[in-house]
Amino acid sequence: LFAPFGTALGTYVTRADITPAPLAITANNDTKVYGETLTLATSAFTSVGLVAGETIGDVSLTSPGTVATASVDGNPYAITPSNATPGTFDPRNYSITYINGSLLITPAPLTITANDRTKVFGDTLDLGTTAFTSEGLVLGEEIGGVTLTSSGTVATATVEGNPYAITPSGAAPGTFDPNNYAINYVDGTLLISAAPP
Repeated sequence: LFAPFGTALGTYVTRADITPAPLAITANNDTKVYGETLTLATSAFTSVGLVAGETIGDVSLTSPGTVATASVDGNPYAITPSNATPGTFDPRNYSITYINGSLLITPAPLTITANDRTKVFGDTLDLGTTAFTSEGLVLGEEIGGVTLTSSGTVATATVEGNPYAITPSGAAPGTFDPNNYAINYVDGTLLISAAPP
């Protein structure tokens, strides 16, 4: 309280500065599978500091990880909040701090299965690198080749050993990146038939 010069005795002037209340708005963490496109909901945030029961309408949320082509290698991606709009709160009454969330991209499931094969006893079989099928590739991606091995490929492998497993492994990039996939390899079978008399 103070009495400015020229103020009548007994009359006082009061002054109070109202400062904005601190308000923290944090984007929620999220996940998605490689190859999916993610839409970030404008309500996917939390806040600390609102007073008098006031509410936020929505918040803009952006992340470079939302596009289908965002890779697992880029993890984690920031989810950036901004531009809180009024629900019942007035942004001018708050000093707003925006805090990033994180977006984690998980590998897409991919199954690679070796094709079944046959050969005649005494023959040597070259399994190559393309005798397989796959399920789960996204975005039109392709596998360059797969290592295929079997103990039944040699000429001395006997009919009595049937069936022999054909084991796939080591999928090589064509247009796909193995890091973006959780790969499950499934054996095929090699069946050896008796040599003609």
